[in-house]
Amino acid sequence: MIAPSRRAALLAAAAAAAAASGRIAVEARAQAWPLRPLRVVVPFAPGGATDLIARLIADNLAAPLGQPVAVENRAGAFGILGADTVAKASPDGYTLLAGSPGPMAVNPSVYKALPYSPERDLVGVSMVATIPYGMVVPASLGVATVQEFLALARSRRGNVNFATSGMASRLTVEMFRTLAGGFDMEMVQYRGGAPARTELLAGRIQVVIEQAPSFLEDFRAGTLRPLAVGGTRRFALLPDVPTMQEAGIPGYEAAAWLGYAAPAGTPMEIRRSIATKIDRLLLRRDIRDRLASWGAEPVGGPPEEMDLLLAAERARWAEVVRLAGIERE
Repeated sequence: MIAPSRRAALLAAAAAAAAASGRIAVEARAQAWPLRPLRVVVPFAPGGATDLIARLIADNLAAPLGQPVAVENRAGAFGILGADTVAKASPDGYTLLAGSPGPMAVNPSVYKALPYSPERDLVGVSMVATIPYGMVVPASLGVATVQEFLALARSRRGNVNFATSGMASRLTVEMFRTLAGGFDMEMVQYRGGAPARTELLAGRIQVVIEQAPSFLEDFRAGTLRPLAVGGTRRFALLPDVPTMQEAGIPGYEAAAWLGYAAPAGTPMEIRRSIATKIDRLLLRRDIRDRLASWGAEPVGGPPEEMDLLLAAERARWAEVVRLAGIERE
């Protein structure tokens, strides 16, 4: 009969051996990775800023990874469908999410039940770029300032439509409406920034507060008009456009971002490998110039930094939801 103390020692040794074996297996898989193509899921329709930046990085990751990187658009439900696809994928480094504020930080505060938990099921890989929001109206609307828009919206008593392509873009408008003192508007949901742009151009939607890079060509053509930007400083590509605070909306601050994320459990070695390669891409002049042409600022950094930023973003947007008085759906 084995003495209790010896039995305990044997059990502890066996557990330690099993843990070590598991670590070795994970490390071996990470060292062998990648052995096949990768997939990047964009949770919105093609053509928006999230899609454009995600594809720029994915296309240029193929060479340093030695494997193709395919982009798959899975739009719908404010980014929930695409994020859920990645959350339920195998944590082996072959499926990534092109994450943005809505599916990664906002949705937990506005939905009673989600099929995934951003905090539990997704982990950061690399914060790729930040993207300014812009308040955009059709030029045919006949307003040139935020205050003129407010006067028009109040005179129409709810006969003004605003578009959303995700929960984050809804909250940017809700924050504007709250800080402006409140007025009626009707929300119309779209599956991405590109469909919302089409409706703006047709005049069926009167305003969006969306990622400004999606509309730069329309601003140059004069078909759409930027009234303000959401950051605390002006947008370099629209230097004459005021910030919301300059336009008379004190306390307004909103900026978008694009970051790569992975299913929880993805080995840190793989996450760091991808982040390091993205950092190198963001140092390339051609990549930086392309991002700048879209009004996006490169960020980069290790997975640990993105995890911290995601936690801060979730707290910030939860406060916006509270201030706007939005009940969970």
